[in-house]
Amino acid sequence: MHLTRTSIAIAIAALSVTAHAQTNVQLYGIVDAGVEYVDKVRTGNVGSATESVVRVQSGSAQSSRFGLRGREDLGNGLTAVFVLESGIAIDTGTLGQRGRLFGRQAYVGLNHKSLGELQLGRQTSAVYDYGVQYDPVAAARYSAVVFDGAYAGRADNAVKYVGKLGGLKIGAQYSLGYDGLIAGGSEVAGASRVGRQAGVQVGYAFGRAQFGVAYDRQNGVSIATQGNTTERVALGGFYNIAPVKLFASYQRRTSETPVSSGDTDLYWVGAQYRSGGPFTLSGSLYLNKPDGSATRSKMLSILASYALSKRTDLYSEVAFMHNQDAAMLGMGGAVNPGDNQTGAIVGIRHRF
Repeated sequence: MHLTRTSIAIAIAALSVTAHAQTNVQLYGIVDAGVEYVDKVRTGNVGSATESVVRVQSGSAQSSRFGLRGREDLGNGLTAVFVLESGIAIDTGTLGQRGRLFGRQAYVGLNHKSLGELQLGRQTSAVYDYGVQYDPVAAARYSAVVFDGAYAGRADNAVKYVGKLGGLKIGAQYSLGYDGLIAGGSEVAGASRVGRQAGVQVGYAFGRAQFGVAYDRQNGVSIATQGNTTERVALGGFYNIAPVKLFASYQRRTSETPVSSGDTDLYWVGAQYRSGGPFTLSGSLYLNKPDGSATRSKMLSILASYALSKRTDLYSEVAFMHNQDAAMLGMGGAVNPGDNQTGAIVGIRHRF
């Protein structure tokens, strides 16, 4: 049995070397797990008692994942590219993104050194691409994603273009059905608006500063709701005065149906400090303002990390949520109306 396992390992290693030599295929990933404490987690319906919880969480500083990416030089500045990336839950060993094998990204495309890159498949959305640039704790558990899941958004059945010209960066995406796991929720014959999504993200860097805008629009995921829309418009930037980088952002989300509409404004300011050594400190203050005078929420999130090596670090994140009377937002589970919540995580992250 030992010989068999050894032989299999040698064979896999040989195949990997061969693949690398032919198409420059790379295996990569992040393994991240921590212990989290959250108080006032609601255990039942509105008005029920709230309790604290201690639990192991996967992907608290960055989502755990593994993936394959590759490039093949086709000549004349043209390159074939692909990415297959799977989210994983380290605490349970299960797949992320609702059980998708390659739920984080799965695309193939062509890259031209002057014209940019065209991708086909499942890819990150314009709002996701915007958030990772302008939220200093964007990859962490207590970040803008607490207020809007679009900051972890991806789209199935998508065509995406990314390009760069000097300090200008452009990304544009169109999905024929952004969630293929919903039966009848995308690519429905005779109903082209079902599950449709379109987005664009533009950034411009000059000197120590970078500014960006993003726009995203989604249609409903059934024939009955295909006329419903959710639009997001975001504007933000950062300014680098090393060792500190300052961030700010504003987003408006508008949801419309044939009989109603509603707006939510999301603001944040933040900073990131890099010591030049092993220590990094990041923080953001968020203000979420839906329609209604008593539904606002504020959250302060602070993330500190200490590098043990170039690939491994220890980290801790703490966050405080303050809700108005009718607000129910929580970082680690819903709370009763008007309750505040505190969360804290200590963990380890390894990149390979």
